[in-house]
Amino acid sequence: MKHLVFPPTPGEPLTGQLIRQLAPVVGRQLAIEEVEGLLKQGSVFRDKVRWKQPGPPGIGADFEVFWPDLPVSEFTLEPHRVVWEDDHLLVVDKPGGVNTAPSPFSDIDCLTWGVQKFLGRSSLVSAVHRLDRDTQGLVFFAKHKQAEWALHTMFRERRVRKLYRALTPPGNLDAAYRPVYRWRDTLDWRGKVQTAATTVLPAGVDAEGRNVWTVLPHTGRPHQIRRHFDRYLVPLWGDRVYAPGVYGPEVELGLACVAYKCRHPLTGELLRICRSGWS
Repeated sequence: MKHLVFPPTPGEPLTGQLIRQLAPVVGRQLAIEEVEGLLKQGSVFRDKVRWKQPGPPGIGADFEVFWPDLPVSEFTLEPHRVVWEDDHLLVVDKPGGVNTAPSPFSDIDCLTWGVQKFLGRSSLVSAVHRLDRDTQGLVFFAKHKQAEWALHTMFRERRVRKLYRALTPPGNLDAAYRPVYRWRDTLDWRGKVQTAATTVLPAGVDAEGRNVWTVLPHTGRPHQIRRHFDRYLVPLWGDRVYAPGVYGPEVELGLACVAYKCRHPLTGELLRICRSGWS
């Protein structure tokens, strides 16, 4: 990632300023199409708000630019990925390799953008929780603030039951085998230490001989399941963070959120929402 902050020239088109300012940062002269793409994808900020206008910016705060290391592609949500929907909420099956929410580099390559486009709404929808970029599976979206607040409260109070499927590499785990694993400890994420609890049950092997696990996270810490497998058993299949150098970029992470059980935050209806192929 490359990062740049610069004061604007009020009367000059921003595209020209970006070409001039970014050249020494990226080591080459940029084409106008590249900086137009940078604006469109949401990599330029002013006063912590994404700025997408290419013309003269006028008098105001400095610009902040995040230059991504990899190309950004707009995400489009395919209709079959909508698992459940009503007037208040939407549940979507996120593919691996896609951010749930916008990053500093872009707001068009994430699941939230795809859901917004799919609904065709002018008001913003909100992801009530997040999955790691590499994790697949079900994500709740709220269609309005009341639903967002109510469901977020339920997640915070642990009134939403979550079920994951995990994969670990083929191999005999007899030495560590138990009918159920209960892991409770503390995890440090960017200087914040929190209690984390996960229950794991063996669920056989898949067609490729990989070990399959049913995972019940009782807390929702960043990388919780991945870190617990790495700490207590073995890194997950395809985990390039906790098994560096073992897997190439083409290998998908063996982790998916496959089911939720909770009361509807507004109607009180009992919800059992499952990924296709699960019940």
